Amino acid sequence: MGVKRLEKKLESVPDLPGVYLFHDSNGKVIYVGKARSLKKRIASHIKATDPSDKSYRIVKASSDFDYVVVRNEREALALEAELIKKHLPKYNVLMKDDKSYPFLLITDEPFPSVRLVRKTDNTSGRRFGPFIPAKNARLTMDLIHRLFRLRKCRELKKRERPCIQYHMERCCAPCCGYVSKKEYMEQVKGAISFLEGNVKAYLQSLYEHIEALAQRQEFERAAFLRDQFVAIKNLYEKYAVFMDEYKDCDIFYLEEKGGFFEGIHIIVRHGIIMGRENFSFDPFEPWDTETVRELFSGSGAGIDVIGSIWLKNYFENREVPPHIFANFVPVNLPLNVKPIPEEMFKVVLQNKKREKLHLNIDFEALSSEYESVFMDSFPERVEVFDISTLQGEATVASCVVWEKGRFVKKDYRRYRIKTVSGINDYASMEEVLTRRFRSIKEGKVKMPSLILIDGGVGQLNVAIRIKELFGLPFRVFSIAKREEIIYTDEGEVVETRKYPYLFRFFTVLRDEAHRFAITYNRHLRSKKLKKSIFDDVKGLGMKRRRIVEKFYPDIKELATVTVDELKQIGIPEKVAYRLIEKVREVYGE
Repeated sequence: MGVKRLEKKLESVPDLPGVYLFHDSNGKVIYVGKARSLKKRIASHIKATDPSDKSYRIVKASSDFDYVVVRNEREALALEAELIKKHLPKYNVLMKDDKSYPFLLITDEPFPSVRLVRKTDNTSGRRFGPFIPAKNARLTMDLIHRLFRLRKCRELKKRERPCIQYHMERCCAPCCGYVSKKEYMEQVKGAISFLEGNVKAYLQSLYEHIEALAQRQEFERAAFLRDQFVAIKNLYEKYAVFMDEYKDCDIFYLEEKGGFFEGIHIIVRHGIIMGRENFSFDPFEPWDTETVRELFSGSGAGIDVIGSIWLKNYFENREVPPHIFANFVPVNLPLNVKPIPEEMFKVVLQNKKREKLHLNIDFEALSSEYESVFMDSFPERVEVFDISTLQGEATVASCVVWEKGRFVKKDYRRYRIKTVSGINDYASMEEVLTRRFRSIKEGKVKMPSLILIDGGVGQLNVAIRIKELFGLPFRVFSIAKREEIIYTDEGEVVETRKYPYLFRFFTVLRDEAHRFAITYNRHLRSKKLKKSIFDDVKGLGMKRRRIVEKFYPDIKELATVTVDELKQIGIPEKVAYRLIEKVREVYGE
């Protein structure tokens, strides 16, 4: 069925709430959607004309559509979720994946490593988590490598020389025999204590071990453990939240704003905040039991649930409590809910985000796709860098900033490359990133969540090296032109064309950085060219140059103007003639 036939069928679609399904030529469901008005929503798909728009691609791939009328939006939402899980349509990203929050795994090996895993991963070992948001898992894993130097390699092989992780002091090189198994397992024991939250007990035993080493005059080992002791102690004192009453709990808090609810879930283990998640929902949309159980998935045996719980439908005949949690928790869900302690309430409010996220694309679909591919939280702030040059002339770099759904033009920066002559993208990238990362380190620039480099593996390695030099925590990706492949600092290679939301997101960021860089490059070259041309025109002083630049910002325009036109803006006839002749000589007019 072509677009015209789809439009013809649209005439019989009612203006009522419901669920609609697009089918391909084989009758397979390729997209399921819900709508307050079926007629208007399906029409918006059919009328789409932008090839980059998902609606356009859906209609292009469709041969027919069908719909089901329901009584209200709540029924539409429930039916949509059911149909998506049943058909697994290719154009539906949400509700069909089995993404869950990440855990950290200490592997069950002779020389254990620490890995990032999902709930469904069957690798044997000790699990810790869940970590919310997902980036907390990566940050904690990075801390484990820095503090305890557990190996990063997937498979332990004997080496004659250690890898770069050893020289970066992120691994103690068991592959080269630089550490005994007994010493390595001491580090593993420390990492497990750290992840369990038993930091105080571990620090005490570590201190006693350092004293014993000093008495045996094993000063090198004692110095290493002393530095580790100081680092863990400082970190613990910075992030610990001591709770005498509830040391292991999940805290939930929700506020109502204009009929919607904005909430936060905070995970506390052994008195330390291990993670947090901000979320919101419409109280009149249905939430099934499995959704709620997933929300409480970290609240296992021995874990207290803190907060004011509002049972499903309870609000209909009861007074609304001052601190509401929700109206969707099923009555049969076995939870022993306790009120939020007063000393923790301030911490909850400090952690709760108050700003809203605005995007001109489907943020939920984009973030879901991002997190499932990269196993990391979707970045709130991204800085994108590009180098622009023409045969080594006027080499410049651009930095564009994307934050919370929009480009932040006031944070854009342009850099003139000062230390590199000729064409050398790597050296140029090194200069600009060194300048930028130093500003970030000194607190002059807001810390990004992700750095995106326009380039390949070479440019990525330059960025990683400089990031490590300054000890900065954000992630670094690069995007290769044409193939649109993302290379990550974890060694991942992602073909974004396989992921429609990631493809659009990363290419838009890259293209904006390229536009900003090339505009600056052209400006500098044009300025230089103007200067050289104007210098050769007798009688064209600074005052007359400014007049010409004001009326003709693009120097090429001067090749097509007449002497009379230049005379009208105050340029003498002889000077105007010389100027036009010179420009035509340069541009071959």
